[in-house]
Amino acid sequence: MSDFSKLLSRFIKEKKISVSSMVEYCGIDRSAMYKIIKGKRNPPSLEIRDRISHFMRLTPEESRLFNQAYEISLTEKDVYEKRKQAEKFILNFPAVFQTEYSSFCSSSSSERPEILPEKKCTAFSSQNMFYFYAQQIIESEADSENGQIGLLLQPDSEFLFSFLTGLKLSGSPCFIDHIFCMNHFSKGETSYNNLDTLSRLLPLFINGIHYRPYFFYDNVHSHYHNLNAFSSMILTKKYAITCTADLKNGILHKDPKTITMLWKLFHSYKAKCHPLFYIPNSVIEDGSMVQKTVKNCSELYFIEPEPCLIPFISESILPSLLPEDHPNRETMLSYMYSYLKESKKSFSKADMHFYFCKNELDRFAETGILTELPRPLSDTYALSVKERIELLEKIFNSPFKVHYHFLKEPFLQAASRLRLCVGENSMYLQFLNNQLHRSYLFLQEPEIIEILFDYLKNIDKNTICSEEETLAYFRETINWLKKKEKENEPCLTSRKS
Repeated sequence: MSDFSKLLSRFIKEKKISVSSMVEYCGIDRSAMYKIIKGKRNPPSLEIRDRISHFMRLTPEESRLFNQAYEISLTEKDVYEKRKQAEKFILNFPAVFQTEYSSFCSSSSSERPEILPEKKCTAFSSQNMFYFYAQQIIESEADSENGQIGLLLQPDSEFLFSFLTGLKLSGSPCFIDHIFCMNHFSKGETSYNNLDTLSRLLPLFINGIHYRPYFFYDNVHSHYHNLNAFSSMILTKKYAITCTADLKNGILHKDPKTITMLWKLFHSYKAKCHPLFYIPNSVIEDGSMVQKTVKNCSELYFIEPEPCLIPFISESILPSLLPEDHPNRETMLSYMYSYLKESKKSFSKADMHFYFCKNELDRFAETGILTELPRPLSDTYALSVKERIELLEKIFNSPFKVHYHFLKEPFLQAASRLRLCVGENSMYLQFLNNQLHRSYLFLQEPEIIEILFDYLKNIDKNTICSEEETLAYFRETINWLKKKEKENEPCLTSRKS
């Protein structure tokens, strides 16, 4: 018996519902209704579900539970939970970049010393002392020349990762290598869900810190909580902390030999781990990894602010996108020709679905600026009205398997900050860091890729416009541009006017 049938039976009993009257109100067969109630038949259509809900006069909270049980019954509970995690990750994406710097040392504590102890090792037995020592040694390392920090712990301490995200750097590079555990296709244990782990780590990329996460697979709870003594570490060049998983009991080390030994141990662990991301270091590396992501998949889903138009660009436009004084202009231009050629090949092979914001199509129509290009290129050249028309018309005459859908609420805010591409076995994220530079992260963890791919493939159709509706607006946009071109008017007025 499904959760939906159980809940339906409970409401019928609690509210003393006449099944005969409900059958008549819903307009379905009496035997079919009883089979639904007893869980011997698949859940009804959305229309019938809503009629049942309305007839029983459910409260808002009862309706929420009823609809949730209905959604779970259409799949499996585990699948439903994973899709909800994916939805939460996407919808909350802007929020993960709003973590404010917090300082533990600004608060008072009678047990906390004013300075770090000089002893070679100092035991502590409270989380307050862990936070004090951790903040002190990390800030000291961040202020040093070529700082080096090693973390061996789970990213589930809200204070510690808030502190790391807001870490004030002296200007010298500070490298953080972080080793943590991920569950392997786990069920339940949502507090250790791999997608939730990714959400906790993303803010570290915005502050200019050279953050390099590595992961290994195990059961998180058993690895850190089953009779393991000091399973967590924080290392700097001068200090080290070894402590329990709950960060309450541990030792602060200052002995150079001990610290050297712990760093060797840390590096041996890191060698056995997998990097969570590949992080490119140039525009060319960015493009190469994008192409690799697309090539490896036969089906891809994108959430991004603007519609993807690059594969429809004419080669003749490319030289105009690159400033004359651009360093290594010829090399870069050669790469752009190659990138465009490869993009067209990829589009001809893969089935691509683009979910994007309607207002960004309006912005392109009004300005001619291709904001999907890196800023130095998009700021250089605006397409003429004629070029905009030609580009958009290519979409209708294209052999590519491309599907465009406008996003609806609640995804519009998230899409304005996030570029996400997910295929069956590869994925990348792109976003602006706090210096307004685009950051690419190419994910290497298969469970996260699988969860997001499944979610976008099965996205709620009520949150996107149909392909027909979206393409109809593309056609309206072309007609609007043609009118401007015929009247020889600049596209300075809003597309909405």
